Amino acid sequence: MSKPELLHLAYVDGKNRVRWSVQSPNPLADWSRPAASEIGVEVTRSVIRRARETHSTFFSPPYQDDSGPNADNGSPFTDLITPVFSDDRYVGAVLARVSLPELLRQTVTPEFGQRYRIALREESGSILAASTSSPAPDDEPRYAIRVPPLSNGITVQASPFRQRSPVLGNALSGLVVGLTLIVMVTLAALARRDVKQAQVERVLRTETAFRRAMEDSLATGMGVIDRNGVLRHVNQAFVQMTGWPADQLLGKAPPFPYWPPDRQAEYQSKLAIVLAGLAPASGFELKVQRPDGSLFDARMYFSALLADDGEQLGWMSAMADITEPKRISEQLAAAHERFTTVLESLDAAVSVVADDAGDELLFANRSYLDLYGSSPAGHRKWRAALPLHAGIGEVFDAEVSRWFDVRTRNVRWVDGRDVRLQIATDITERKSTEELVRHQQEKVELTSRLMTMGEMASSLAHELNQPLTAISNYSLGAVSRMKGGGISTEELLPALEKTAGQAQRAGNIIRRIREFVKRSEPRRRPTEVQRIVEDAIGFADIEAAKKGIVIRTDVEANLPPLDVDPILIEQLLLNLLKNAIDAMDQSTLRKIDLVVKRQDDMAVFSVIDRGSGVSELEHANLFQPFFSTKPEGMGMGLNICRSIVEFHHGRLTIERNPEGGAIFVFTLPLAESNEAAEEVK
Repeated sequence: MSKPELLHLAYVDGKNRVRWSVQSPNPLADWSRPAASEIGVEVTRSVIRRARETHSTFFSPPYQDDSGPNADNGSPFTDLITPVFSDDRYVGAVLARVSLPELLRQTVTPEFGQRYRIALREESGSILAASTSSPAPDDEPRYAIRVPPLSNGITVQASPFRQRSPVLGNALSGLVVGLTLIVMVTLAALARRDVKQAQVERVLRTETAFRRAMEDSLATGMGVIDRNGVLRHVNQAFVQMTGWPADQLLGKAPPFPYWPPDRQAEYQSKLAIVLAGLAPASGFELKVQRPDGSLFDARMYFSALLADDGEQLGWMSAMADITEPKRISEQLAAAHERFTTVLESLDAAVSVVADDAGDELLFANRSYLDLYGSSPAGHRKWRAALPLHAGIGEVFDAEVSRWFDVRTRNVRWVDGRDVRLQIATDITERKSTEELVRHQQEKVELTSRLMTMGEMASSLAHELNQPLTAISNYSLGAVSRMKGGGISTEELLPALEKTAGQAQRAGNIIRRIREFVKRSEPRRRPTEVQRIVEDAIGFADIEAAKKGIVIRTDVEANLPPLDVDPILIEQLLLNLLKNAIDAMDQSTLRKIDLVVKRQDDMAVFSVIDRGSGVSELEHANLFQPFFSTKPEGMGMGLNICRSIVEFHHGRLTIERNPEGGAIFVFTLPLAESNEAAEEVK
């Protein structure tokens, strides 16, 4: 404070309370505003408000202050008020108390003061300060000019002392005016500079606040290190990410606090690469240690920090927390490895091609490569062997002599293309097993039919004996009559016709037995329902008649042909009818009903008996192999019956008969087409 006119400086906060005060060494400055006091002068408070609102510097109106210990304390005063802002927020103001008499005394030189009386005058005409104590004569000329930086209405007035030479007086007056103009221009320039500086500072504060807000809003931790590797700046995200306070980071040289102790040598070498200007564009991956000892994965990138003239000031670093992305990446890699392991371990051949033509093999697992190598030929071959528009089918590849279950579908590939995924499972062993099972099933069915014929042998012999006896009797009678010569043609013809009828009857029985027991491949073909029913009952009636049981049939009229193997269905019906006959040994109502009805595209057969029925235990195990309710039974009959029905895509179930006994119900497919009807004819 080397200016004598500046008596003291004071800093007031936003509530106009004095926070600190500095006194000038000037003898007049024997008093200053004490700390914690409050600015009570309303004029000064209003100027502070004006400076705060306009972000500019102002002089307060002149005022007297007689509160000091001496009467001659430099009054009147004016305060130069400069507002103080932090991040564009008003925090207080600096007040510089200026003594107007001392300001005038220091400004006017002794030579100028000997010739002119210089005074600061208010608009009301009162003198605030003057270079001499004597008043100017009323008849002396006066020159006055307004001083813009000071309060409105204050002017500088110059009046010459009486001079012997008017020319000299006029010259001095001109000099005063010139000096006044210089002072005014200087003060105006200072005021403009202060205003411009305040505007520049306001723009800088706004720009700084904007940049700091942008920096703090980033999720990336930003830091600045100088050319010696010392950390000079970190943003809020860096502090939050690492957990270290800014005051424990700034000014620190390597090793930094967030470096794990066991990795400091490694990170020191990486920092040396950065300081040498060789940092990779991909950055460095590192472990970061928080104050609590926990670690997280991060990736740090570096770029040169340059001044306007191109000089390198240091390096800007950007730190990103990659803990979660790294965890997800590791999980995806593990999932991909598991998926690849599963695909490679499959016995099925998996392949993906770019389109139906199979021009590009996009993926193939080990099973496919073992069969066809890296060529899409196998994929094309399987696709071509499938029926048109079919996505599933069984294909035999003669080149490798294998059967494959092929399943194909369109999927979206990783690059957005529509591709075809194809999975071919080797079913050669299954096909061989199925063929073996089929042969064994045929043997079982044949054995069952032979056993059925064996069980009915006595009844069949009795049934055959009747037409054979009749044929013998008719033949012997005709021979006797012919030997006696007493028979005419008209009398012989009826006997021969009856003989032929009995022979046809015996032939039909033999035909049915032969067809029933002969070994043949299962072959489904259109077959009339009535024919199957008649053939089956033709056998069953022989056994039923011996036991006095009547078999009644109720076949719906105009039923379409069945799409079945007639021998197997005849065996099925005969087994069920025989079971019904055996179950009615102790029944009083001795009749069996065979009902055939249509239900949608299926024929529903119901074999209804009035026997002993089926218990809960028997019902649960009735269709299991080797389970039988007969002491001499093998337990295969109903199991074979179910296999025959399922071979024809039907269902076999059992129900309780409300009249007593059981109802066996099975369904068979109908062959509804003109071709089927013609084939039956």
